[in-house]
Amino acid sequence: MVQSVSAAPVSPLKQLVDAARRLWARPGAAVAIVAALAVIASAYPVVFLGKSHVSPNFGTPLLYQEFPSLPGYAETKTRPVHGSDVGAIMWQNVPYSMVQHRALFRDRALPVWNRYNSAGVPLLGQGQSMFGDPLHLLVVAADGASWAWDLKFLLAKWLFAAGLGLLVLAVTGHRAAALITALAAPFAGFFVFRINHPAFFSLCYAPWPLYCWVRTSAARSFRAVGGWAAGLIFANLALACSGTAKEASVLLLFMNFAGACVLLTSEASWRVRLARLAALAWAGVLFVLISAPLWSSFLDTLRSAYTSSDANRTTQLRPSVLLGAFDEALFRPLREHGDVSNPSASFLILAGLLYLLATFRDHRPSRAVGAIAATTLVPLAIAFGGIPRSWICHLPLIGRIGHVDNTCICSLIILWSILAGAGFAAAATRLGGPRGRGDLAIAGAVLLALAAAYSLAGLSGNTIPGGTDPDAVPAFPTPVRAPGFIWGYLPALIAATIGMGLIARRALSSGRTTRAQRAALAFCAFVMLWRQGLHAEAGFTHFTIRPPVRVDFHAPSPAIQSAQARLAADPGRCIGLGHILFSGWSGVYSLEGVSGPDALMSPYYRELMLRSPLPRDWDWRFYVTRERLAAARPWLDFLNVRFYLGEPGRLAGEAGLHLVRSADLDLGESPTAWPRAFFTDRLAVYSSMDEFAPLIASSGGKPFGAIDAAELAAHPELKSLVGDSAARTFAPGSRYTLTENSTSFEVRASGSGVAILTEVWWPGHLRAELDGRAVPVIRLNHAFAGVSIPGAGNHQISIRHEPPHLRIALTLSATGFGLLALSGAALLVFGRANGRQNESR
Repeated sequence: MVQSVSAAPVSPLKQLVDAARRLWARPGAAVAIVAALAVIASAYPVVFLGKSHVSPNFGTPLLYQEFPSLPGYAETKTRPVHGSDVGAIMWQNVPYSMVQHRALFRDRALPVWNRYNSAGVPLLGQGQSMFGDPLHLLVVAADGASWAWDLKFLLAKWLFAAGLGLLVLAVTGHRAAALITALAAPFAGFFVFRINHPAFFSLCYAPWPLYCWVRTSAARSFRAVGGWAAGLIFANLALACSGTAKEASVLLLFMNFAGACVLLTSEASWRVRLARLAALAWAGVLFVLISAPLWSSFLDTLRSAYTSSDANRTTQLRPSVLLGAFDEALFRPLREHGDVSNPSASFLILAGLLYLLATFRDHRPSRAVGAIAATTLVPLAIAFGGIPRSWICHLPLIGRIGHVDNTCICSLIILWSILAGAGFAAAATRLGGPRGRGDLAIAGAVLLALAAAYSLAGLSGNTIPGGTDPDAVPAFPTPVRAPGFIWGYLPALIAATIGMGLIARRALSSGRTTRAQRAALAFCAFVMLWRQGLHAEAGFTHFTIRPPVRVDFHAPSPAIQSAQARLAADPGRCIGLGHILFSGWSGVYSLEGVSGPDALMSPYYRELMLRSPLPRDWDWRFYVTRERLAAARPWLDFLNVRFYLGEPGRLAGEAGLHLVRSADLDLGESPTAWPRAFFTDRLAVYSSMDEFAPLIASSGGKPFGAIDAAELAAHPELKSLVGDSAARTFAPGSRYTLTENSTSFEVRASGSGVAILTEVWWPGHLRAELDGRAVPVIRLNHAFAGVSIPGAGNHQISIRHEPPHLRIALTLSATGFGLLALSGAALLVFGRANGRQNESR
């Protein structure tokens, strides 16, 4: 009798190891793994040490003007960022995410309006709200929590690294080249230039539209083409919703242009190429339909808004500083104090790119590589002066971008990374052979030429200036003195690049890599990449980024809680003295303010603010100081500012304010603040701000109504209200109901007149109802919304904010999703029928 022998049980650890090996054997999975490890290495303080991309201690005052600038936070030390724009995410996008959370989860409404900035501005119409980005849903669901933002930054960087690695894999089919590219990607100098700017997400999503184009060009079945076409729709949608207007638009343009070039130059027949192009063109139509709420609201808002881009300030870089595009530190001497100036890739990417250039003399690259290489010439020429600025200024989109140089470098980072991957793949086959020596000689000569151009000519001037004269380039620019760090760092980068090539050649020529060679290669890569990751602590503090400790955005403030309680029934606005309650941050606490960082602003409201006594920072921030408080009070009363926040123990008795509470901040109340809404039976008429501004000073604190002569001509029914404003009557509104997108209130009218709501009037964006019936919205008091009251009595008024064509756009979006579903179903049916036909053959 034969006994059966049972197999020994396999340990869980061995099963895990076997599974990992199987996963690693798959090239795509290996790229994803290396990308994840590289992201962790590049951001280890955020992953392991409780640091944060969105800490106020990068230098952004929020609630308090001293650091720590938030309650419940103890760290007083700020970390220098040397000119990196860390304010956009903190003053704009973090508050936006909380506004979106309240709109979706409290009001069950689309987040289309932001009542907390500048007396009301469109939110969806800014084109920068991130609404529609799938990763952003995590942040919105978490009510803008800092941990959710950090997770989004990490996931986005992983998408960037994995996307570039997969692109190299698709273009070259070379696993090692894809892994090197994925390893280098999270250490791009861009992430030092834009530590936490919304452009971070635009760059990180940008490889994926191009990846869908590349995969479509190599697809072997019509079903695969359809799948990648659907992927292109959502990749473009994520990029469009990434949080920037300029970077996202330019990246959309160049990534899809590069993809189209790859497809049209592929090896398939023209019939096949045109069929695939038609499929992706249909995907483009569906993308336009699905994204209609985003672009239509943006265009509607832009049409009637003020933006700082109205004045053209396009800048370019000199070709002699091209080397800086591979390490952003080399751009630093071009700015005062050595601050960040432009983004970059890395010297590891430069190494691959140089090797690809060296092989062009006798090695013809693939069609995809050639198409991508040709595509780079356009953003390269725009960024580095190959196309005259006078021409760029006339381009419909790019001509309105103030920093077109760094915007185009974002596209170059992606395209160059793919080409560098092709260079790594070429090196794997050539570098160890007889041609490798010549390749290294050419690559080294080009590197040294770039370094010489940078050292001898690149530091002789800054960016080509903007202004009204597009040719205003100094004939003899002032030399720039580079810090000592640059003259030590640049030789180290060059030595590491050349050393990596020599060591790799020796290893490839021998067919094996020794431990010493592996260590030397790792050291060379470290020299090329180390500075551009995040660090817990490091030397060279002017050239490294050390994120501060993560903070709780929702920690309570006693002063803020008191203001919120008092504003619950009777709405009013709040302002802080100096940097207290910084513009934009008030939205975190559901407190409305008088300014904000929004790119698109009402021109009428801006005219008001420019005539006010409020000082201004940058182009958008209006604030009040202790010295200006008395002079600003009439204007702030007019703007419905009821509460003032100041340093503890210093607000009592200031400019007639009543001290409500002294806690973490002093909370003062203005007893003369105008109500949010009121009725009046008289209207003054004015023709310009010169006539309107004195009305505020002479009002004696009593609310009035005024109408622009041009607006009165459009509403002749109001002419009967024009008269002696000194005899006016007014009644404040009551029974307020505020949501994120609407304001409802009641007024008691003594007769015919108008109800004025001190919330900004936007043409076409407002829907008003008077006692349940739709009525026109009128621009009154220069910048605010009003409705005509036909007679005496109590009247219920509701004003809702909605982009002009939102309902049509939502219908188009639903149609786009429906057509996408029908296209998918048709593709499945066609695929099955085609499969049965092939079987019958």
